[in-house]
Amino acid sequence: MLPASHNRAYQDFSNLLTKFSGFLINSEEQVDQLQLKQKFQHLQSWFDGNIADLESDNLEQDVISRWQSVQTEIKREFKLLATDILFLTSARQSSTLDKRLRSIKGRVAKLLSYCQIMNS
Repeated sequence: MLPASHNRAYQDFSNLLTKFSGFLINSEEQVDQLQLKQKFQHLQSWFDGNIADLESDNLEQDVISRWQSVQTEIKREFKLLATDILFLTSARQSSTLDKRLRSIKGRVAKLLSYCQIMNS
């Protein structure tokens, strides 16, 4: 079982991801790339200060291995999300924009599922 501080961080991250996902869904027709970049920068800043820095010091021995595995996947998926955001903001063709947007939505969904694993 994770300590309350870890649970809170993953719950807050999940809430921010849900809001970010809502923004993506609401702007499906035409993505405002500047607004997307700003929202992602806020998400990335929060992630760097609250999720990426989490340590296994306060964890029970029986959950450390599982936590480390999922935490590694969260960090990896978030880096890939950052890359997809970068590619989306530099895309010029609508087919490329659509492809990147689908990829971003998939990564956000994956991150949300990882948060659920951490909070269960």
